Amino acid sequence: MRMLKYTVISLLSLVAVGFVTALIILQLPQFGTKPEGAHLEALKRSAQHNGEVFVNKKGADVDMGGRTLINVIKAYMNAPEGRHADSLPILHPDPADVAEDTIGEYHLTWFGHSSFLLEVDNKNILLDPMLGPAAAPFSFQVRRFSQDLPITMENLPVIDAVIFSHDHYDHLDHTTILAIKDKVKHFYVPLGLKGHLTGWGVDPEAVTELDWWEEVKMDNVRLACTPSQHFSGRGLTDRNATLWCSWVITTPEQNVYFSGDSGYFNGFKSIGEKYGPFDLALIECGQYNDLWQAVHMLPEQSAQAAVDLNARAMIPIHWGMFELALHPWKEPAERVTVKAKELGMPLLTPMIGERLAIREKITTEAWWNAY
Repeated sequence: MRMLKYTVISLLSLVAVGFVTALIILQLPQFGTKPEGAHLEALKRSAQHNGEVFVNKKGADVDMGGRTLINVIKAYMNAPEGRHADSLPILHPDPADVAEDTIGEYHLTWFGHSSFLLEVDNKNILLDPMLGPAAAPFSFQVRRFSQDLPITMENLPVIDAVIFSHDHYDHLDHTTILAIKDKVKHFYVPLGLKGHLTGWGVDPEAVTELDWWEEVKMDNVRLACTPSQHFSGRGLTDRNATLWCSWVITTPEQNVYFSGDSGYFNGFKSIGEKYGPFDLALIECGQYNDLWQAVHMLPEQSAQAAVDLNARAMIPIHWGMFELALHPWKEPAERVTVKAKELGMPLLTPMIGERLAIREKITTEAWWNAY
């Protein structure tokens, strides 16, 4: 009896220590700040908020019940080979070219995954700049395929705007914010993300939160926050505490769509009807699986989304830098290439670091076949 008592006490002590340790870890700055107080009350006024959390239209989500978790575990136990890219080619544009004021020139540089530097109308705009070593709270987790960046964070020019689509680690990165915040003029984010940024030292006046269908002007550049079908969260208790979105970036001469993360939904048609046609659509195409396609499109759906958006050309994003799903790393590019050709959708597949002049006719090739 005494032995049983000591065993129970020991187990309870271990549970208590584990619980306290988890609470301490979750207080680390990289986990961000959950909306509270007046900020939370303001968020609740959004049509996307149900009074508890943000929700997708028609309730689309991933069922995280026991059966789904078992299926996910089984899938990971039988994961295919080729999920990691050992030697990716990284190009390095000259930062001086990016910093130079050039009226009427429009360039786009892919940093891998969903991170881009967009140069439009004399503005430097970073899209979901995840430039740190790992897409996770700690640097030893989910490491980049390559730590080489097309342009180092130290050598980036002055950034007029940083745009985020949601607060997941592979899009909103604590390390990146600390490194670039003093050279960024303004941050544009969906509802709820302001707390993360200000908690990391960003001036509150330099952050603008938007709800779906809201717009803001930055000189001649119009930014529109548009719907996506996804979810959010950085810790154990903040799932869907902040909003997720896509973005439309419009100048007098260019119209660009950035999907962020999304499952396939009829919102693409609505966005295309309101803001299209698009000269270029940057569309999620990677880290997918049948088990979670409600919040991450399959490559064939990515190509169809470009058609729905009324895009003149598309670039597949959200692949080529992290091992976050079960498919081989180059499979997204292979599958979307087939479907885009079937649909007659022009497909651009730049190399990481390739600086595209997006007003010119762009040629593209399957560079991944060599790796």
